[in-house]
Amino acid sequence: MKKLKFLLTIGLVPLLILANYVNPENIFIDKYYSNYFYLISSEKLRFLTGWINFPIGDLLYLSIIITLLYFIIFKIKKPKILILNIGASAFLFIFLFYILWGLNYKRITLKNHLDIDGKFEKKELIKFTEKIINDINKKHLNLFFIDTITPRNKYDFKQSVNLSEKNVKKLKKVFKNRIIKSDYKRKSVKKSLFSLPLTYMGFSGYINPFTNEANINYRIPSTSLMFVINHEIAHQLGIASEKDANFISYLMLINSDNEYLEFCGLSYALRLCLNEISKIDKEKYQNLVKKINKGIIRDYVKINKFWKKYDGSIEKVSKKTYDMYLKQNNIETGLENYNESISLILNYNNKLDE
Repeated sequence: MKKLKFLLTIGLVPLLILANYVNPENIFIDKYYSNYFYLISSEKLRFLTGWINFPIGDLLYLSIIITLLYFIIFKIKKPKILILNIGASAFLFIFLFYILWGLNYKRITLKNHLDIDGKFEKKELIKFTEKIINDINKKHLNLFFIDTITPRNKYDFKQSVNLSEKNVKKLKKVFKNRIIKSDYKRKSVKKSLFSLPLTYMGFSGYINPFTNEANINYRIPSTSLMFVINHEIAHQLGIASEKDANFISYLMLINSDNEYLEFCGLSYALRLCLNEISKIDKEKYQNLVKKINKGIIRDYVKINKFWKKYDGSIEKVSKKTYDMYLKQNNIETGLENYNESISLILNYNNKLDE
């Protein structure tokens, strides 16, 4: 056993070098891993974990933390044993991460799959934003009747998951069975046991690569829930990039037969657009905000207030760590990748209008 631990420990550096050596936008990875091996393995994992109500992955992480603390506290006087145990565990952790999910970071991005331009003009952004405002105002009135009413999610967590599951079939039709090839036969979306820590860290949810569970922070504002669930399902489908997962979530929602889900997709896109316009033209931003139903603006304010309550050093450290993690996995812009889906959404819609 010691010999095996020693071999795994010295194999840690070559493993990391190999992981970095594999080029992103890799056709081989896209075809044989993301669209073949991963589809099979992820479905098997969800088959094993999906029927259990609580998140197994959360318990797995908790057990890893407890075990790590045990070795640090009780084996500190035996440094060789400590190094071998931590080194061997790290090797297995990283190896399984890439085999079970992480190689999706190396697949071809949606931008290149769909041949979408990564840039856009200011006038295109404003035109698209005005269209979204018109559409979302109508949806808001259809759903909530009065323009000053703050939107709310009338569905509970289970209903939200079931509605989101149906969106995958719609997505496959949108892409004509290209890119997204999973039938998503086994859903595994759960409330995270770590929802409070996730809130302080500034995260709405995460996919556990070892169990393929989508673990959702159930403390987030209810109107954010649908988008987050669909975002994490996108990760389960093998979409690793945060930008691409946001884009997939948007597409699943706006192509839904459910008007509230469509509203959620438009709401996300509008927030992105407004954020981008506020950086380049303050006056235009203020004029556009005046055109939006007051209830929608109140919802945006409510969401911002929620996250501001939990601002602090924990969030800064966790986001800095996650930023480094994303950059390590070929997401060059790190956390900024979340907001870059605006170019995909805008230019995809431009292509549809051609």
